[in-house]
Amino acid sequence: MNRLNVLLLTLVVFSSWSVVTAQYDARKRYSELEKEQKLAQTLEVDYGRLLLEQSTWGAHARIEKAVGSRLKMHTPDQREVQIVSVKGGA
Repeated sequence: MNRLNVLLLTLVVFSSWSVVTAQYDARKRYSELEKEQKLAQTLEVDYGRLLLEQSTWGAHARIEKAVGSRLKMHTPDQREVQIVSVKGGA
């Protein structure tokens, strides 16, 4: 009977230790999951901000203004446009 008690006590201790270890591991992984979800949300916000910034920098009016002021370029008049047609192939 004494051996049986020792065996049962050993099994109870092992089982308890397994439960504690599993709970600790689950809490640790859940904490890591929350951290990664927060990072993903931050990255989504940054991505949206960058898309907005890209659309601002790429706006046609902004490009046209920059080309006119920095490069001194302008849209040609109809008189300045020449149409070239290519006949045949290479």
